[in-house]
Amino acid sequence: MNDWRQEVIEGLSVARMRPYLDRCNGNRKAALNLYRWNGELTAAVQTVLGNTEVILRNAIDSQLQAWNRAQIPGANSWLLEDPASPLRGLTADKRKAALNRANREADSRPIDHHRRDQKVTHDDVLAQVMFGMWRDLLPNHLPGANPEEDKNKNRKRLWDEALSNAFPHIDDVNGKVTFWRVAHLHRLRNRISHVEPLINVDVKSAIQEAFDLVSSISPPIEQWLSGISQVSDLLKHSPNRK
Repeated sequence: MNDWRQEVIEGLSVARMRPYLDRCNGNRKAALNLYRWNGELTAAVQTVLGNTEVILRNAIDSQLQAWNRAQIPGANSWLLEDPASPLRGLTADKRKAALNRANREADSRPIDHHRRDQKVTHDDVLAQVMFGMWRDLLPNHLPGANPEEDKNKNRKRLWDEALSNAFPHIDDVNGKVTFWRVAHLHRLRNRISHVEPLINVDVKSAIQEAFDLVSSISPPIEQWLSGISQVSDLLKHSPNRK
């Protein structure tokens, strides 16, 4: 009677289903239900993380644009042109990679696209910046990080002169709280991108970090984000709590 469930499990791959089967003591029906729920939870978490990333990058970008113009009067874009130091050195390879991705995206626009043959803009490149770059611009609070290392000094300087202004609703003088919030969310985002299950992750705490990060940027935006999130409801209805 249960052969069809085994066929589904084999179709998805036993290795992929192993964490769910183990959690459900080999019960195939329960494992497939847990797998379905994990997919719904993953989608809900992705929605929060995706919006958080957009809000974070826009807040940081606004401050970097203002800071760069103060260093280089008349500068239009810290992404399309070489910015002032130390931002230039901290972002060199990643800016170039984002610009290349933006150019490829522009080249692939269909013939009827309203921006066909138009040059990429600052916003085009900004949309291609990877989440990890924002973490790597914040003060380095990893265990063993040497605060006297030039790169870490430059990250601290950028925080003091620009990036701290992106988070006006938190008392975070050295940027430690913000660094770890972004680092944890970056790690969770990578986990999801590799399609790893969330059943052994403290999703409630992770999503709260996203809300807290956004709240440090703008409490009204956090209220909107937490209001549309479905994560809490899904966690309340986990089919296999442990």
